Amino acid sequence: MEGGWTMNKTHIDELVSPDYFNRKECEGCGCCISICPYDALAMETCADGIERPRVDMTKCLRCNRCVDACEIYKCYGPTSEAI
Repeated sequence: MEGGWTMNKTHIDELVSPDYFNRKECEGCGCCISICPYDALAMETCADGIERPRVDMTKCLRCNRCVDACEIYKCYGPTSEAI
């Protein structure tokens, strides 16, 4: 594509991997869900009984609005215990 750019599969996999959301830190306030313009988040009840968002990576475009909206902020960011 002239004047455009291409993205290799490795880069695409990095963009859509759900490694940026740490559910264990989430308090379930839902502020990230209400701000998502792509309807990529939905609440689900976890094993500990707390409702937390689940990220639908087929809809998520990584706009980071959920990250900015997070009131405790520590549930968004690189972690080895993501989703």
